[in-house]
Amino acid sequence: MHHIISDGVSVNILMKDLSRLYEGNEPDPLSVQYKDYAVWQQSDIQKRNIKSQEAYWLDQFRDDIPVLDIPADYERPAVRDYEGESFEFVIPEHLKQGLSQMEENTGATLYMILLAAYTILLSKYSGQEDIVVGTPSAGRNHLDVESVVGMFVNTLVIRNQPAGRKTFDAYLNEVKENMLNAYKNQDYPLEELIQHLHLSKDPSRNPLFDTMFVLQNLDHAELTLDSLQLKPYQFHHPVAKFDLTLSIQADQDNYQGLFEYSKKLFKKSRIEALSNDYLHILSAILEQPSILIEHIGLSGSYEEQENMLDSIQLNF
Repeated sequence: MHHIISDGVSVNILMKDLSRLYEGNEPDPLSVQYKDYAVWQQSDIQKRNIKSQEAYWLDQFRDDIPVLDIPADYERPAVRDYEGESFEFVIPEHLKQGLSQMEENTGATLYMILLAAYTILLSKYSGQEDIVVGTPSAGRNHLDVESVVGMFVNTLVIRNQPAGRKTFDAYLNEVKENMLNAYKNQDYPLEELIQHLHLSKDPSRNPLFDTMFVLQNLDHAELTLDSLQLKPYQFHHPVAKFDLTLSIQADQDNYQGLFEYSKKLFKKSRIEALSNDYLHILSAILEQPSILIEHIGLSGSYEEQENMLDSIQLNF
C-alpha cells in the first residue's frame, strides 16, 4: 500500500479488521472517517494552528542551514539517483538493557537516546557539529483517529549540535528539549517549511536534509485465525529515498537496526562500518553517560577493512 493513502498504523488496523471479519464479527464502528480528518485539516481553526507553529520552525532554520557531508565511496551524481540497498544489524541484548536503564535514569525516551547517538555518529564522520536529520511523526494526535486507516504521518526536521566539548548527558538533555518542542509543533507540513525557507535547488540532494532516522515500535502482530495464519512478508526493496536512513525496529524480543543507503554513494563495507561505529557509540555512552562527545571514539573497522583490501591487492 502506497504512503499516499496509508501509514504503518493502518496496516495493523487492517489486519485486526480482517481477523474480526474472518471470524464472523464486525469491526468496531468509527466515529470519524479519514474524509472528516481531511476536512478538519482545511478548517480555519487548523489553519490558524498551523500558522502559529510556523514561527517555531522558521526560527529553527534562521541561520545558514548545514549540508551534511559524510565521506562517500563514489562521487555524488549530478542528479539524485534512487538506487539503493539495505544492511541489517542487531543491537545486542546488553545494550538493549542499558538503553532501558538510561531511559529510566534520564527521563529521555528510547527514541531520543538513539537519535542523539545517531547525530554523534554523523558528526564523527562529517566533522560537523550542526546536524539536520529528518524523522517521521505519527500525526495521530486525537483519540478519534487512532483506528482510522489513512496517511497521518508528517516529517519533522530536527536540528541538533553535538559539539565535542559537551558531555553526552548534557547533549541528551538538549535533544530531549528539541524533540519536545518539535512534537508541540508537529502539525506544520514539511512542504510549507521548505517553501518558506527559499532553499537553493541542488538536483544532487534532497531539500533541507539527506538523512532520516526512524524508530519503529509498532507491534506487527502475527494473527492466527483458526487454520489461517498471517504474518509480515519481508521483501527486498532496492530503493533509497535519501543518502542514508537508519531505522530501528524495537520490540520486546530485540532491537533490529537497518541502514538504507544509496548505492551510488556508498559501498556495503562502509555501511557495515557505520553500523559497527553506531554500536560502539551506544556502548560508550551507556558505559559513561557523562563522557565528553569529543572523547567518544569510533571502532575503526572501515579503515582496517580497506587497509586489508589494499594489502591484498598489493600482494597480487
